[in-house]
Amino acid sequence: RSRAAGRSSAPPCAYRPSYEEMLRFYSYYKQATAGCCQGPRPGFWDPIGRYKWDAWHSLGGMSKEEAMAAYVAEMKKWGL
Repeated sequence: RSRAAGRSSAPPCAYRPSYEEMLRFYSYYKQATAGCCQGPRPGFWDPIGRYKWDAWHSLGGMSKEEAMAAYVAEMKKWGL
């Protein structure tokens, strides 16, 4: 009998962030790498783009450094 007998070959459960958390990560990333949200809000037929734009735009004038720190803090909060 092999040592692995009885053990599942499936990987351990991985953390899956919610849509809200993923949008928060996205907004911090964009703010840290591109700065403040500029440009028009995507149109009605691009709901994903609108959600992303809204999340990023909600950060307002947050500095790139603050966004980087917030991104890292959020990752640490979830143990990622």
